[in-house]
Amino acid sequence: MSFRPALRLRPLRWGAALVAGATLAFAADPAGLATLTPDLPAAEKVRRIEAFVDGRYYDAAGLMYSHINWREERPFRADDFSAKDSTMPGPEPHEWLGYENSAFISGVYLLAQCYRYEATHDPAALASAARAFGSLDANYRLSERRDPRDDGPSQKAGIMEPASGGVGAGFFCKPYYGRATDHTSTEQHFWPVLALYRYLPLAPAATRARITQMLGEISRRWRGGYRINYFGESWDMEQSNPRAQRHMFLWSVIHRIAFEVTRDRASYDEYARLNALFGAMPTPRETAWGLGRPSYLSTEDRSFHVQIVAGAEILAQLEPAQAARCRRAMAAWWDYSQIGQRDDLLSYYFIEVQSDTGAWRKLPRAIRPRALWRSSYLFQNATLPVCWFGTRERQAFSSAVVADQVPERSAAARARLALVYRGLGKEQLKWFADPEGVMPDELRWMLNVLQGDALAFYSLGYWYARVHGIELE
Repeated sequence: MSFRPALRLRPLRWGAALVAGATLAFAADPAGLATLTPDLPAAEKVRRIEAFVDGRYYDAAGLMYSHINWREERPFRADDFSAKDSTMPGPEPHEWLGYENSAFISGVYLLAQCYRYEATHDPAALASAARAFGSLDANYRLSERRDPRDDGPSQKAGIMEPASGGVGAGFFCKPYYGRATDHTSTEQHFWPVLALYRYLPLAPAATRARITQMLGEISRRWRGGYRINYFGESWDMEQSNPRAQRHMFLWSVIHRIAFEVTRDRASYDEYARLNALFGAMPTPRETAWGLGRPSYLSTEDRSFHVQIVAGAEILAQLEPAQAARCRRAMAAWWDYSQIGQRDDLLSYYFIEVQSDTGAWRKLPRAIRPRALWRSSYLFQNATLPVCWFGTRERQAFSSAVVADQVPERSAAARARLALVYRGLGKEQLKWFADPEGVMPDELRWMLNVLQGDALAFYSLGYWYARVHGIELE
């Protein structure tokens, strides 16, 4: 078996990229996002979004926020919530929302700035990229430096046990309270790894060494097992059927990227093992059909399509022999993302999908009796005909990739991409919408949440399209 040299990316004219520093000042637009309206050109919309991110979306420690107060355009505070509000258990709601997807969003935004530099050669793009990398590095250091003695013993069912050890290197956490936690997800690693790989040729020498170290440690740590803690639930992702069918493909790509940079054969071997097991990349619809389920309920799995599209693109570059099946996966997942989506590009969060035909229906309002709740969060104990914006913003990027990579879907993807940016305004940066007025009072705070995911993906989709010559207007 022969391997190609490391870092075979799309040819770029790096020029002075490696010596350009991140010394530019980041000034927030005083108008914030209030003037972000659909009538603006796409370039101006993205300029205002990036000015907002660079000027207002990092905390004092350099960590990027996740979700913030949409109406007031600021991080959530404790007094934004009342005792009657139903939220996720564990961290206080303002801390949960403030940092839930910090690493994920930092990775997407770093990737966007790499494409921005490729399109413009603007030193400001490098400065923004360096700051986004700083958020990832600050997150990584939280776990890297965590001392398990600070945690104290654990108590479960009356049994006291000593601290089992810190999270350690190779881990991006959900940094609630700006502290190291053992909470994470696949996406908190996939997007940072993809962005670090893309940023590597642009970064200063010391940062390149740090990125190489991080990629090696991430691969080494997760080769030991894919167990994730999420609000008290322990998930073994490799054994979590059918979750594994989509998540483990991403872990295979993570190891393949690590090998490309570090040349550690153990990383390639793990990529090959996971690729043999999970390389088919089926959509949840196909997985459910294959398992004999005539129908299934869908929530966030449709938004997951963007990870598969991104992973398939980079794998096709690193393993050209697999390009054809990667393109098939891109097309299937992009098609799947549109199930449950309305003409205004809002997606119903709770739908029932027929596995054989793809026909779907929104689910009616139903709340499980309180005594049967498995979580204190009402949203996890109900179905509601509410909509969310998460799929729309991810289609800003996935549509651009499909337009460039999948000839038979190119025209449809270009049309969807233009529609996404044409309708983009501040309203489209929200988390949830309630077009039928059914949201319970305890959950109405969810209608005043601005997603960092949206800020990052609209930037990424725009610059990817620019680099690949895809018109948005």
